[in-house]
Amino acid sequence: MRYALVLAWIGFLHAAAPACAQIPSPAEAAKGPHDRDISGVFSPDRVKSDIEADARKSREGGKSPSDRGRKFYFTLAATPAEFTALNKYTLFLVAVWTQKAEELPVKRMFIRANGQDVPVQKLSSWRSEVDKDSLAATMYGPYREDGFYLVPTGAMLRNGQIIMDMSANRSGWVMLELPSKVASAKPEKYPNPDPAPGVKPDLKALQALVQRKFTGFPVPQSVP
Repeated sequence: MRYALVLAWIGFLHAAAPACAQIPSPAEAAKGPHDRDISGVFSPDRVKSDIEADARKSREGGKSPSDRGRKFYFTLAATPAEFTALNKYTLFLVAVWTQKAEELPVKRMFIRANGQDVPVQKLSSWRSEVDKDSLAATMYGPYREDGFYLVPTGAMLRNGQIIMDMSANRSGWVMLELPSKVASAKPEKYPNPDPAPGVKPDLKALQALVQRKFTGFPVPQSVP
């Protein structure tokens, strides 16, 4: 049985460590966006083009500049062997733009499900230059951080949310509503989808995946 490689994108603006924190249940939790299928290689030029298109659409729609914006992409394992080598994690690329430098770096990402917050493991992150004359700089900000994150595939198949906290001004920013529409389209491809506790993804498998699907981005040199 082969695993289909699926990449998902979600629009702008508007794993995990074993420890988790109990949280109160809000009367009405904020809802996040859902993912959808896209295809291709996700190079720096592609991400730049995508956010510029979003900025153009917002401006043409009469929207004012936002405090911040973001895009994310994720890739699922292409084969059973790769799924095992990744220890059943899904690799995310997350790019964030802000108007204020103090909001970066991203403070944390986590999965909120069943009244608990479970941290999402950051694999690596870096600052990226933003063209000051671009629409993205005007609409979402001239400060940008990109990063690779590891999300347990099992969590992608269950109810919950992936949430981001910034270093300042913004917390509880819902990035993705779970279950993932992309990952759950064919759940039979992911039997026993939860990572083995205490086992890291294979570094060479992660590096090969980044080189194949996120060509041009910095290749991680270690797994924390």
